[in-house]
Amino acid sequence: MELDKKMEEYGFTISSSCSGFEWYMKRIEHKGAEAFITITSDDELHLPESLDEPVWVNVSDLNSGNDLEAPQRFESLKSYLDTLSPS
Repeated sequence: MELDKKMEEYGFTISSSCSGFEWYMKRIEHKGAEAFITITSDDELHLPESLDEPVWVNVSDLNSGNDLEAPQRFESLKSYLDTLSPS
C-alpha cells in the first residue's frame, strides 16, 4: 500500500511550508484545545519514505503553534501508527 494512502487511513494529510519542509499533519483536540499533530522524518526536513523510517511526532497548539507536548522520536513510523486507531 502506498504510504500516503496509509496515512490518509489515520486522518493525516501532507502539508508543507514555503521553505520546502514537508510533514504529515492531522488536526485534533488536545486537552480541550484545538491542536495538530505533525510527523516528519528523523532529520525533520521531509516526509518519511517508509513505515520503517524513524520519525519525529509533535503536538502543537493550532492558534499559536506552540508545542503542547515535548516532541517524541519513534524508531519507525509504524511504531507510532501502532499507538493510534485508523480514522
